[in-house]
Amino acid sequence: MTAQEMKRRSFFAGLVGAWMAGPMSRKLSARSAPAAALRRPLVVTSKTNRYVKEAVTRAAWDVLRKGGSALDAAEKAVNVSELDPRDASVGYGGDPNEEGFLQLDAAVMDGARGNIAGAVASLENIKTPCSVARKVMERTDHVLLVGKGALKYAKLQGFKEEDLLTDTARQHYRDWKENLSDRDYYIPPDKRFKPEGGGTINVLVLDAQGDIAGITSTVGHRFKMVGRVGDSPIIGAGLYVDNAVGAAGATGHGEESIKVCASFLAVEKMREGLSPEEACRYVCRRVSDRHSGRPLFNLKMVALNKNGDYGCCALRGMNDPATKKVVGLGFAVHDARGHRVEPGLLVLPPMTEAEAKSVPWR
Repeated sequence: MTAQEMKRRSFFAGLVGAWMAGPMSRKLSARSAPAAALRRPLVVTSKTNRYVKEAVTRAAWDVLRKGGSALDAAEKAVNVSELDPRDASVGYGGDPNEEGFLQLDAAVMDGARGNIAGAVASLENIKTPCSVARKVMERTDHVLLVGKGALKYAKLQGFKEEDLLTDTARQHYRDWKENLSDRDYYIPPDKRFKPEGGGTINVLVLDAQGDIAGITSTVGHRFKMVGRVGDSPIIGAGLYVDNAVGAAGATGHGEESIKVCASFLAVEKMREGLSPEEACRYVCRRVSDRHSGRPLFNLKMVALNKNGDYGCCALRGMNDPATKKVVGLGFAVHDARGHRVEPGLLVLPPMTEAEAKSVPWR
């Protein structure tokens, strides 16, 4: 057989293969659609704090099993964390800023209505900032309200102004002040100060109709500067939803998330074909590379896609000498199989206690 005949045969074989692959690929797509439907509804959250991790996903699941929307499920779930005084990092009972009062951040995105969004930042005296963010999304032409303007709007919508500082959070603040410096007049009675971190909460929901919603809520870094705003209320940084693709949320050192538009980047990587886990890992590696592979902070990404796949990746995490465990890792999932905590991926070795003390930690 001549070279020309071999090329011709190869060409026609390719045509036959393409012709046969067409119907086959359509059959595979037809089979995959029901499989995707079986993986929804689905709830994914960054929250692994022992007090609320199951209550968060259960609250969302209760809404979903009754046919409720992804947005309603996400809001109910985040409200659980916001209202729990034992959670030191979200809503009521969260640790205060450097002057001893709370300023809360939250963002909401609803894929079912064209990926619309709402957010609040530096909001004071309101227990459920994510619900205020939803009002901003649904009842204004704005995306982000901050400070006194956010509080004024919350009161207009009927939210009750309340003191958010619990006795436990007040003790955390007092102990922090007493251990902050040996050159002031605050004296610690002992060295017991080490409040448990709970972490910003992201809740991402895929409902039975295939619509996606996401909510992020936080008090930010404990003892942060007054007026500091992290990534949580910044659409594209702490949260991003695209109903045609998926959703992603970030927790950890928010300034780094803002610099790379972390959640938007993760969703775009899923659009390009990466799985949620691969997209989360891509973002974490991107951040790591910005710091020569040795960042002194943590960043955790969670994500889900339209097919009901999900994933999580953390940059570092931290070794906790008290429990001998690594904190700042893992995520929780709730679907037809029930609630469970999954480990996720880890890009770099966990931080030591000494390293963690050198940077803000949430």
